Amino acid sequence: MLANSDSSIEHVVTPSIEVDELLENLNDCPPNSGPIYTTIRPSGIVHQWFNDIKKKASEVIMAPPTTGNPGNAAPDEDFLLVPSSGSELIDSDILENSDQLDVSMMVNINSDPLVEIMLENRITKLQTDLQACEIEYEQTIERLKKEIKQQNINHDSKIRVYEQRMKDYEIERTSLQRDVNRVPEFEARILCFQKENSRINKELKDSNASHGMDKTRIKELEAKVLALENRNSEIKTNTSKNNSTSSNQEISCVYKKRNSPSLMKGISKLSSVHIERYSRQLLLQDGFGVEGQLKLLSSSVLVVGAGGIGSTVLLYLAASGVGNISVMDFDKVDRSNLHRQIIHQDTKVGLSKAVSACQAMKALNPTINCTPIEDVITFENAHEIISRYDCVVDASDNPKTRYLVNDACVLTGKPLVSGSAMGTEGQLTVYNEKDGACYRCLYPKPNKKEGCKTCSDNGVLGPVPGIIGILQAIEVLKVLTGIGSTMSDRLLMYDALQCSFVTIKKPPKSKKCIVSGDSSSIKSMNDSKTVTTGLRGPTGIIEGGKSVSPYVSPPIEKYLEISCQKYKELLNSNDHPYVLLDVRVERQYDMCSLENAVNIPLADLENQFDKLEKLSSESKPVYCICRRGIFSIAATKAIAKAMAEGRCNIHSVKNISGGLDAWSKEVDYSFPQY
Repeated sequence: MLANSDSSIEHVVTPSIEVDELLENLNDCPPNSGPIYTTIRPSGIVHQWFNDIKKKASEVIMAPPTTGNPGNAAPDEDFLLVPSSGSELIDSDILENSDQLDVSMMVNINSDPLVEIMLENRITKLQTDLQACEIEYEQTIERLKKEIKQQNINHDSKIRVYEQRMKDYEIERTSLQRDVNRVPEFEARILCFQKENSRINKELKDSNASHGMDKTRIKELEAKVLALENRNSEIKTNTSKNNSTSSNQEISCVYKKRNSPSLMKGISKLSSVHIERYSRQLLLQDGFGVEGQLKLLSSSVLVVGAGGIGSTVLLYLAASGVGNISVMDFDKVDRSNLHRQIIHQDTKVGLSKAVSACQAMKALNPTINCTPIEDVITFENAHEIISRYDCVVDASDNPKTRYLVNDACVLTGKPLVSGSAMGTEGQLTVYNEKDGACYRCLYPKPNKKEGCKTCSDNGVLGPVPGIIGILQAIEVLKVLTGIGSTMSDRLLMYDALQCSFVTIKKPPKSKKCIVSGDSSSIKSMNDSKTVTTGLRGPTGIIEGGKSVSPYVSPPIEKYLEISCQKYKELLNSNDHPYVLLDVRVERQYDMCSLENAVNIPLADLENQFDKLEKLSSESKPVYCICRRGIFSIAATKAIAKAMAEGRCNIHSVKNISGGLDAWSKEVDYSFPQY
């Protein structure tokens, strides 16, 4: 070893055995006694050794050459240079010698520059090797860290898989245990089913046995029914021979005799039930009283239509005590009716409106007669039906019905209380009463454009038809009892948004009117049918006893049309991009629409061809849809025509037949109908 002392520098060659003893003593030193104990990295030790050896090498003066064994050194042992001053020995001072070390050749490095250069080179090489070892050490440490981290990750993953398997096994075990516990229950249920099956089989055998006995009874009843039918035919034949012919016998009446009202005959005295029920009307001082109530109980009224207007008319006529009320309506209750047609209930959806209305009136006043007529009023049956009643209420929603009801009332001499409502407005008047004007006097030429408007297309505020119906009921009571002044010479206009009532003076009966004038051309309902053509009729018609929708789609070429089912298949495939064009008005589009539909109203389509071209990009086909498949046909034809004329450059166009109504009925039952 090489080391310094404070006084002089003296170096002694000491046997390595003594050095080993010194090293053993060093192991007992505290950890902070020297540089070797302050770091675990070999690079720190070597760096310290290099600095010390470089410093001490410049001051070394080797001992003179000696012969033999110096000191107590063993003759054949390796020798190390150790300090003789007793300074503290550290690992950086230890230098291992080879067997060929010749002490006699050691010289003072201060007197030989070559030795210093050699030492410098040796130190530089050792530093380079040290840096390489340190880099390799760092890389080894990083590699080991990554391996340990990956092993931890794999271990955690295996633990999670194991835990999940344990949970699955526990769930399966619980399920199996539960099933095992329910085995007795299943066996008991199977036993009950077997007993029930045996009982049913026994009853079936008993029924088959008694069936033979019933056949004889059935034949007897069939014979009696046949005899009764023959008797009924004879009675009808005799009755038809005795009845006088009327001016309208050429009309084929399809009115069902089973719906003929059993009218309440004239009542001359009020019962205690009548007095209790109608006492608040009987107390009136305006001429109504007992006489007015007796007239109501003996009167009969026909209400055409049990919709929004008819609902309140019927309820108030029934509550007021009109003895005989008939309701004529072929339609069925729909959930979209209930916001305004308050006579019906949600439980009556799908039921005939006429039947539903009669049930509601009987529930309100069981003392009156209510007759449902589940037919469409037509030119063939209107005359005979209307002739049976004292007053007629027009609560219909189409111009064709208004004209034929008016003509039938004029021909039969019946007063007509008419009302209508649309959107937020309504109107009311009385026709053909006290020699007043009729409907044709005010509207001699039908307005086909205005007649196309319906509540289902344009909407209506629920209470508006209700208010008009209430006013109609009041007019009916005045017509039947003769009190007050009816609206026979006036027309009432109601604006719900302004809450205003405006009364307009009607002109007198027109002498030129074709039905009520001096030179009328309508002498029968056949004549009325002839002059009343091209008008929109009721929202359904009867053909062969079945209801048929009046919304008939115009014709279109087959190659321009696709069914809802085919479009659904296209939607599910997602193979080809396309454009779904909804041509309804914006307010209907906002209510509901199919996914990814683009809204361009039919009225704006001609001005939106450039937008359609951008959507199609000359590669996407366009599919048109609307509510019922009518406006979309018009849109499809308009686009096809524009393509042929070069005004619209798109890939292709097709109409989705039936529209959203068909989509709701055939494809997606959850899609709303309105």
